[in-house]
Amino acid sequence: MASHLSNDEFFTSLSTLLTSTSQNTKGSVYLTQKRLSTTSSTDPSITEGSILVRATDGRTQNPKRTKTAEGTTKVTKNKKTAAPKAKLSTVVSQADLEAFFVRYADICKAGMVGLKKRDRSAKKKGKAKAKSGKA
Repeated sequence: MASHLSNDEFFTSLSTLLTSTSQNTKGSVYLTQKRLSTTSSTDPSITEGSILVRATDGRTQNPKRTKTAEGTTKVTKNKKTAAPKAKLSTVVSQADLEAFFVRYADICKAGMVGLKKRDRSAKKKGKAKAKSGKA
């Protein structure tokens, strides 16, 4: 397994991942956080209260399996499997948590610029028609 990135390297890679994903028409970035225990870790740099932060893109490396009419399985490659899946991770110590999350929030907010705002007007119009039809 690859070693974890430093916090600065993680932020640089995360901002690159977010901008490249938002430039595409479709794409996802999954952000996860997990508390680490010192008993399950072999890394001496992991202290009590550390967390693991991961970021991956929405690509899958598993080929799509479909059943054919003859009962056999056919393996087809998705368009998404053309590029390897991006996997980023870093370990944040308890002392650095507040500074880390301030910078983490700024980078995530900057990466969400390409998102579309939800169109709620159609939903309200549908409810208004339903109410007027009952009266």
